Amino acid sequence: MASDVQNGARDPGPSWWGLIDDLPYVAIIVLGLVGISWTSIARSPTATYWIYLTPVIGLICIVAGWRHTRSGGRIAMVVIQVLQWAAVLIAMYLITTTNAQQSLEANATGLMLLTLLALGVFVSGLNVRSWKLCVSGAFLAVGVPMVAWVERAALLLLLIGIALIGLLILFWWLRERSA
Repeated sequence: MASDVQNGARDPGPSWWGLIDDLPYVAIIVLGLVGISWTSIARSPTATYWIYLTPVIGLICIVAGWRHTRSGGRIAMVVIQVLQWAAVLIAMYLITTTNAQQSLEANATGLMLLTLLALGVFVSGLNVRSWKLCVSGAFLAVGVPMVAWVERAALLLLLIGIALIGLLILFWWLRERSA
């Protein structure tokens, strides 16, 4: 070990910079899931959240794309991203302000808005050639049916949880009794 220190090699330890680099992508996923959770709990459309969230996610995509784009193409990338996210924002606005929202319940509207957000993130990843953005968008897209299933299966999941707790208590009681 002493020879490693003398040769200039050192233990890198945990790479916090890698975690900080991935923070924008984690933020996209967390903010999307917070939005759908809020919609599910409130049982009312949260259009304001989604309309404010969309430009923030668009800005994150621009920052991520800045690193992957050569200096000569950065202005074009920013223009394309701004136009793309404006289209996503307009689509979200239309869903939340037209009669489509009145014919759908709040959960369906939230899932639709999350789907649009996922599509926007995925397409941004394709445009700026960022696989991490593509994965973030795909994760949000996979989250849509998962959230819908969890909402429908909430009672089943509760019953499974109660059964598991009961089995654990029974196991603990039998173990204590035999000891």
